[in-house]
Amino acid sequence: MRDDSGESSAAWGVPHSLVGDIVRASWRRCISEYGLDRGQRRPIERVTSSTVRDLRERMEDILLQASPVVESVRRIAADADHVIMLSNADGIVVNSFADSPGSLEVSRAGLETGSFWSEQRVGTNGIGTCLVSRQPITVFGRAHFNENFATFTCSAAPIFAPDGQVIAAFDISGRAVPGLGEGKFAQYFAREAASQISMMLFRKWHRDDCIVAISAEADPMPMSAKALLATDESGCILGATQEALSYLGFPDLTDIGGRYVHDIWNVSFNDLRPLSKHSVRLAGPNGSSTFVTAFLSKKKPVSTPARSAALTDEKKPRGQHAPARALDMVAGADPLMVQNVNLCRKIIDKDIPLLILGETGVGKDTLARALHAESKRAEKPYVAVNCAAIPATLLASELFGYAPGTFTGAAKGGRTGKILASHGGTLFLDEIGDMPLDLQAHLLRVLEERTVTPLGSAETIPVDMKIVCATHRNLPDLIGKGQFRKDLYYRIRGAQIVLPSLKDRSDLPELIASIVRDEMGSDAGSVSFSTAVMDLFCRYPWPGNIRELRNVLRFVTSLHAGKKIEVEDLPDQILDFSRASPPACASDVYRTGYQSIQVEERREPALPAPVPLGATLHESNEAAERRRIVEVLRANRWNVTEAAGQLGISRATLHRKIRRYAITSPNNQD
Repeated sequence: MRDDSGESSAAWGVPHSLVGDIVRASWRRCISEYGLDRGQRRPIERVTSSTVRDLRERMEDILLQASPVVESVRRIAADADHVIMLSNADGIVVNSFADSPGSLEVSRAGLETGSFWSEQRVGTNGIGTCLVSRQPITVFGRAHFNENFATFTCSAAPIFAPDGQVIAAFDISGRAVPGLGEGKFAQYFAREAASQISMMLFRKWHRDDCIVAISAEADPMPMSAKALLATDESGCILGATQEALSYLGFPDLTDIGGRYVHDIWNVSFNDLRPLSKHSVRLAGPNGSSTFVTAFLSKKKPVSTPARSAALTDEKKPRGQHAPARALDMVAGADPLMVQNVNLCRKIIDKDIPLLILGETGVGKDTLARALHAESKRAEKPYVAVNCAAIPATLLASELFGYAPGTFTGAAKGGRTGKILASHGGTLFLDEIGDMPLDLQAHLLRVLEERTVTPLGSAETIPVDMKIVCATHRNLPDLIGKGQFRKDLYYRIRGAQIVLPSLKDRSDLPELIASIVRDEMGSDAGSVSFSTAVMDLFCRYPWPGNIRELRNVLRFVTSLHAGKKIEVEDLPDQILDFSRASPPACASDVYRTGYQSIQVEERREPALPAPVPLGATLHESNEAAERRRIVEVLRANRWNVTEAAGQLGISRATLHRKIRRYAITSPNNQD
């Protein structure tokens, strides 16, 4: 049997039983589009460990949802010589797990963290081909396009975001084995794992929406179903899992987003409301019997339109609607953040580039997204590019795109670059300080001329976008070292803001409350933290900033939901800090709804004694400072947040001075 490339499976040296349509299509792409050579010996490309760390930070939500699934698969495959891998959408392995001597050997052969398995670069393989095909696949031994990888058998499945985009891949790989049994076993678990992770992401995204579960049989546990729709209270469909799309016969989310439940089953959502959490047998769109279970949200219902056809022009899937006052949510109650947000609002719809500075994890991408969400460009694309996470050899083609046939391995139809993809919307260039010097000149030309020229093309294409850049690096210092162009610096620095590190923010309790509400929705009110925990949170330096805080809160609320969280419940890095750092003044129990520190009224300490006449000037200044701090703390009922604001310093600075001057609150006195 021959495929369209003119070669038979036998000519490849691959048994016909191991070659499916997805593999054949991949081989055709390798030959006709990528121009790859089967016998070319090329080592497996790897990215740096710092790039892997950046990619993990970008995928933190995916990795969090994947963690229990990975552990479950690891237990099942503990004795098998398989490597479990998670990759990003570009085919870069961000996590790998080898739990046996045989799997460790396989890992060292190239199936490890940091390895790059894009189909365009290495040909047919599990990770790269499942990302391109959007289908689960097993690539057996010599079915790999490149002969150098014929020793592996790789089973992989794509992980989908709630908007239907492929965002990652789950892979189980090992040494090539004869026959189909072990490969089918691995493919089954890879497919189930990827589907489970996709469903968890979907349910988290739509936690405040109504959920409709679809199944072919009456399911006693319908929320375990993978075919799910998300709707608003009127029955308008906001999202769907891949299983639901397949079940209903829709190829893409755009084909169903904006429709109504009664368009699918000829029954109004109000008819399902009294039957919530009970399966109802309905006739499906193809006439087949379908069991439907509705789980209602706790939001106030809105009226259902008489006919959805009248609203055709208003149909929009989720993801095209921005949360109201997104910038306010980013600002919180910190004065500096409020000032930053006010500046953003002044330039939000003006042709003024924005440069965001700050440490890793302070929320630069979050601010950029919120800026886009409140702008007039909110309905257009938001395109984010991490200049440090993409290998330098690929960054030019990612940014500018390329024409067909520009280089060996190029896609047959060329590629639209990120810059052109952001037309009409917002382009966010994160870690621009890490952009290679030669690309900076090309970017400057784009920003000045508002046109982009794809690689290998003579055509200039007009482009209109809001440009937002961010970096944790000192750009003037890089300019002095010849590593960053001065003209580009002044071009992107139309307006500049500096995001404070978490330890310097004055709104930690409010920020904690906001994150917990975001993570837990209506269950947030059940979460409380002990006095000791909140005091420790206030003293901890948070080197990972808001990103670290969010991960810590996810950890404790997942493992200790429904109970007051104590110090012993916290992760190791905070416990280690607690053991090394003595406690400062504490406050009462914090709940997620509290907006300020509440302290019980107790015996007030006396003000410091007057400074002796023989004291030095330095001692006099310190005594005066200590006296002023105590006065302000007393005036604010020992509310550290309010006192810090009145003193014009951050809360972290105030805590340091409290420890330095051995100031004890009435809360801590015997």
